[in-house]
Amino acid sequence: MIRRLTAGLMLGVIAVGVVVVASRPGFARSVTAAEAQLQQTIGAELAIAGVYLEESAIPMPVPSEVSIGYLGQRLQGDARALVAAWIGLTALILLGSTNLFAASRRFGPRLLNSRLGVALHLTPSAVTRAKRWFDRWGPLAIGVSRYIPGLRWGMAVACGTLGVSYRTFWLSTAISAAVWAGALLTLGVTVGDGVGRVIGEHAWLGLLLPLPAAAAIGAGLVRFLMIKGRATSSPSVSPSI
Repeated sequence: MIRRLTAGLMLGVIAVGVVVVASRPGFARSVTAAEAQLQQTIGAELAIAGVYLEESAIPMPVPSEVSIGYLGQRLQGDARALVAAWIGLTALILLGSTNLFAASRRFGPRLLNSRLGVALHLTPSAVTRAKRWFDRWGPLAIGVSRYIPGLRWGMAVACGTLGVSYRTFWLSTAISAAVWAGALLTLGVTVGDGVGRVIGEHAWLGLLLPLPAAAAIGAGLVRFLMIKGRATSSPSVSPSI
């Protein structure tokens, strides 16, 4: 039920945005200009915060892959800044992943069964899948999970509930994060300007860009209210943290 409402809300917001784009081209250009101004002022800060929050298992409207690529585009031409960004992002990813890992070590299965776990999309199926991967591949599975959609958060929870040591988790995550962040920064340097030119030449794309964020925020609010409503009306409430 929640998934259907979420999908319906996202499709509705996108449909409204398409209609506005088609009927008001001047408005699209205004939104594009506002986005460019926002990027120039606090774009890098928003990207960094988004990476950290997503690694901490908080769903973000803009994927961390896009945020890291954007930082690469902003820093192109400055080798020292790119190296510093690469090191900083690796540390940031490690810190965010540790938040979820530490929480799962502390609360174990209760994290999955709590309202917080449901709101963060920490599904038991993803954690079970991650446990199977770890049982088969060991620490290598931690690094590979970053590149498998839907497995990154589940692996952090699985490692915490399985009692994996901090040292093993940190080392595997750091190596994987370094490769991942370096590749995305390089992608931003090489193709970032091209993407920016396409958006600049087609103002309607600039108006469509905020729509996924608006849809994700709206869907998250609906999901939270429904979960809260169920917990309030139910005589037995699952433990929360």
